[in-house]
Amino acid sequence: MAFVRRKRVGPYEYHQLVENRWMDGKPRQRVLLHLGRYATVEDALEGWPKEVEGLRRFANQQWDKAERLKKEERSFERTLETTLERARKAEKLADEIAAKLKKLQDLRDQGKYSA
Repeated sequence: MAFVRRKRVGPYEYHQLVENRWMDGKPRQRVLLHLGRYATVEDALEGWPKEVEGLRRFANQQWDKAERLKKEERSFERTLETTLERARKAEKLADEIAAKLKKLQDLRDQGKYSA
């Protein structure tokens, strides 16, 4: 059965969903999923959809801004590239969090984790 462990890195505290396994006669912990700042699976299941939504909204704003900049003759190429890069990064992060959310839901559905 999986459980959440706390991991300290300098002044920061992160959480991981882990399971114990025996390898070569010794117990080992395998990280199933990094929960980041969320202390419980329930918190991650509640918080990640909001993060994905916010990141997608931000990315769409950046895409819209880039489109407006493309239409302006006086826009600077650098500003446009910066805006496009922000949009790409936000989309990528949203995709990564959405994938983690799906994995966490699958682990819960498979019975590897229960509250």
